[in-house]
Amino acid sequence: MTELEVANVVGMITYQQELDLAALAKTFEERDEITDVTYEPADNHWLQTRFAPDDTYVAFYRTGRCSIAGCRSIEHFETMVDRVNAVMRELLDFEYEPAAEISNIVATSDLGSPIPLELLTLELGMDAVEYEPEQFPALMYRGADHVILVFASGKLLCTGLTDLEAVSEAVDDLRGRIQAVV
Repeated sequence: MTELEVANVVGMITYQQELDLAALAKTFEERDEITDVTYEPADNHWLQTRFAPDDTYVAFYRTGRCSIAGCRSIEHFETMVDRVNAVMRELLDFEYEPAAEISNIVATSDLGSPIPLELLTLELGMDAVEYEPEQFPALMYRGADHVILVFASGKLLCTGLTDLEAVSEAVDDLRGRIQAVV
């Protein structure tokens, strides 16, 4: 199994009601655990916040959805869901448990040796690969439900999946295909 470093976990919480963003912004500005509050309805249709102590980004939408980004692990995301829900329970009237789901995990891995990207492009096939070194320094490998950037240094970045096991399987699969070429 490939060693992975999670760079970002992004997810959503769904509240079963419309949110008054202007009222939330006023209330959030008075809370110590929320370090940055930006609500400019003329420019954006969402309320942007950052939660202390690590400045995790949390955006609220009028539709009742809330986006969390910048978590460094699944556990961090789950902790943020609990923290956001605790704040929202103080402000909103709801008895249900809001639905929370991870929508994307970005993880990196290092194969430990350089990769000849031109050769890899030919071996993996042009239908699954984009590589234009004049435009971007990495090869872009497109799986069925994910993308892995492959850098000549041997570093990989995987995005598009929602659980770590799937990320690990995708990276392991590509690692095997790379090792067969190199």
